[in-house]
This record gives sequence, structure tokens and C-alpha cells, in this order.
Amino acid sequence: MTSPKPNHGQFRKGHDPRRHVFSTEECQRGFWAALESIAARYPDAVDAYGRYMAVKFLRKRRKEKAK
Repeated sequence: MTSPKPNHGQFRKGHDPRRHVFSTEECQRGFWAALESIAARYPDAVDAYGRYMAVKFLRKRRKEKAK
């Protein structure tokens, strides 16, 4: 029996331009962009003081969906 061919999407050792490590700044920009997106789609995710409460809001929504 022959061994399966490697997937063309598999990473090989050494430099690969598809492999990218996000910097702290890039991670922070992505985090805030996600929160802005959540706040735009779900206005209830922002509390009365204008602070993002998205994590608690999404957990609550997930529990409501499960019921």
C-alpha cells in the first residue's frame, strides 16, 4: 500500500511566507475591531456608561440559545 501524498497546505520546516506571528499591536487592533463589530450588531452589548460588556452579553446569548 502506498503512503498518502502530503497535503499541499501543510507547512514545511523553514521560512514560509504564509506563516505569520501577530504583533501585540495587531492583536490589540483585532480585539478592538471585534468589539466594535459586536457593539454595532448588538447594541445591548454596551452598558449604560458606554463600556463594552460584550463577553458577558455573548455568554448570556449563548445560554439563551441552548435552552
